[in-house]
Amino acid sequence: MSSDEQTIHTTLRDDGVLDVQLDDGGPNALRPNVLEDLRAAFVENPAAPVLLRGREGMFCAGLDLRWMGERTPTEIGELLRACGRALMAVWAHPRPVVAAVTGHAIAAGTMLAMTADHVVAAEGGVWGLNETANGMEVPRFGIDLVSARLAPRDLGALLIPGERIDAARATAVGMADVVVDPTEVIPLAERRLAELMALPAAAYAGNKLRLRAHVAERVLTGLADDIDGIVAGMERAGR
Repeated sequence: MSSDEQTIHTTLRDDGVLDVQLDDGGPNALRPNVLEDLRAAFVENPAAPVLLRGREGMFCAGLDLRWMGERTPTEIGELLRACGRALMAVWAHPRPVVAAVTGHAIAAGTMLAMTADHVVAAEGGVWGLNETANGMEVPRFGIDLVSARLAPRDLGALLIPGERIDAARATAVGMADVVVDPTEVIPLAERRLAELMALPAAAYAGNKLRLRAHVAERVLTGLADDIDGIVAGMERAGR
């Protein structure tokens, strides 16, 4: 791993599943090196089904706001580009990806959860696309990703004001597929992953990529320009 303080822990299990766990002992916040580790885990294991999980009580609190507060707009732009590349790598991964959202999933953490093919949420977890409340514009990759799961009305109602919601409502609007007791999150995610793994692999990958590859390609092609626009806005605001 490239990070000094390891956050992404990967294990390729005997059953062929790549177990990707976020655990930095804290909020599992996303910085450039963490996002590169996450992207690499998926890019380097294209044939592996993936269990994506956090630790007890915490999936991911999103981008590292403390880190961002100490950086220039240009450096924040690099963080956003890294986030776009990582999320698209997870979303377009050809094999099944199941997210075991073991606790809170906030802002980019919500987006990360929604990259999975199936999302199991823990009761009591906090979710939300609260970028507006944090004074941030949502990059195009976030809007395209969230649009794939949320109805337009829910997307606007949740993203524009930046509202935080509980796991039950997150499931009701489509951010997650099912909400269960925290003790059941990983067992249920494992069962769902096994069901998806049992499907014909070539057809699964082909249909998944037919749905997502063109969006991911468009996002990545326009990523630099999109983030440049956000950076320019921060600079105009004197951030």
